[in-house]
Amino acid sequence: MSHPAAASLGRLEILVDGAIAALRSGDFVDHGAMAEAKGRALLELSRHGRIPVGEADVPFAAQVGRLRAKLAEEERLLSIRLKAAEMVAEVVAEAILAGEADGTYGPRPARAAPTERPA
Repeated sequence: MSHPAAASLGRLEILVDGAIAALRSGDFVDHGAMAEAKGRALLELSRHGRIPVGEADVPFAAQVGRLRAKLAEEERLLSIRLKAAEMVAEVVAEAILAGEADGTYGPRPARAAPTERPA
C-alpha cells in the first residue's frame, strides 16, 4: 500500500524535475514562482505530519531517496548559476568603477620639466 504522502511527494518531485530541466537547458527560471510552488508543495507534505521511519513502505522510502538526489542535483546546478552571476557582477562592477575614475584619486602623472623662459 502506498503512503498517503506519496502523492504530495510526487508533486514536489515534478516541480524539482522541472527546475532541473530548466537549469540544465539554460532556460529562464522564475525563481520566485518556483519557490512559491515548492512552498505550497512542502506545506501540503507537512500536513501529513511526521512519518516514523518504520511506517514508510519500500516504494515511499525509494521515492524520498529519489527526491533527495534530485534536490542535491538542483542545489549543484543553482550553485553553478550563482557563481556565474557573481562573476558577471564582479566584472560589471569593475568596468563601472574603471569608467567612473577620472584620475582624481589615482596615481599622479609625472610633472613636465619646467621650460626656460626667454630672457
